[in-house]
Amino acid sequence: MKTYLVHHTPKSPDQDTWTVSFSLPYIASEYAPVGTGVWYVRTWLSADQIKRRLAILFDHPDELAVHELGRADRRVAAHMQWMQGRLEDEEPAASWQLPRGVWTAFQSAVGGVARPSH
Repeated sequence: MKTYLVHHTPKSPDQDTWTVSFSLPYIASEYAPVGTGVWYVRTWLSADQIKRRLAILFDHPDELAVHELGRADRRVAAHMQWMQGRLEDEEPAASWQLPRGVWTAFQSAVGGVARPSH
């Protein structure tokens, strides 16, 4: 698990910044606000993966900066009030070494069998 500083700087004054805040739980297992447009994010994703997942929210790629925290920064982050994200630490498919499509089909099949018929 890595901790990143995520900073959003909108290029246009009418751009909504709440969309980034709303998206953070989906890229993080935990996140904490630092200031306007600045968050700490704990995730197993890489900085490039974070940027790719949030790219749709921005007009320009340089509107979002993602930096991995160093040791000194992690001490500061330890005192933050962290909120729970929705991103799991690891996906079960990763431990089984199955392609995502196979895992999804397996989950659907099990879900269909497990449902009671009425």
